[in-house]
Amino acid sequence: MAANGVLDILRDIETDTLRNAAPLPLKRDTRPEWQGLGFQISGVRLVAPLSEVSEILTPPRVTALPRVKDWMLGIANVRGRLIPVIDLHRFMGIATTVPRTQWRVLVVEQGETIAGLLVEQSLGMQHFLDDSFEEGQPEGLDAIHPYIQGAYRHGGRVFYVVSLTSLIRDEKFNDVAS
Repeated sequence: MAANGVLDILRDIETDTLRNAAPLPLKRDTRPEWQGLGFQISGVRLVAPLSEVSEILTPPRVTALPRVKDWMLGIANVRGRLIPVIDLHRFMGIATTVPRTQWRVLVVEQGETIAGLLVEQSLGMQHFLDDSFEEGQPEGLDAIHPYIQGAYRHGGRVFYVVSLTSLIRDEKFNDVAS
């Protein structure tokens, strides 16, 4: 009799568990994805490979340098590291109307080279299906065209893929003397 009581209890537990168990999640789309860090310049959405941006900062205090181009804002001391800060808008010859509170500095490192790029705002990590990649260039940002690798469409928006390491290696970018 005691054995039947234990079996009844186990059957009740099984019944309750099956009734209250959460269903398995639906099958997820497992197509390959590309991830990057989204940011904005002059209202154009750009995205850089995650491997190219080591840090995102609120604009640090910058010490101006003499006899440099106007887009070279100066040097910032970030946790003991000296980082040149470049206004990407001025470098490209465009104006920004976004409030300063949204501005961010993307820190890009390539070997011994490091640069902080001031952008209008960071849009965070972006995910795109690999098959949504297409050729394309943003209109009105001709100065960035050499660094654009294509674009992704997502949710009716276009994000242009930009190689920031190509940018900071460029001769024009490294010619900061005025």
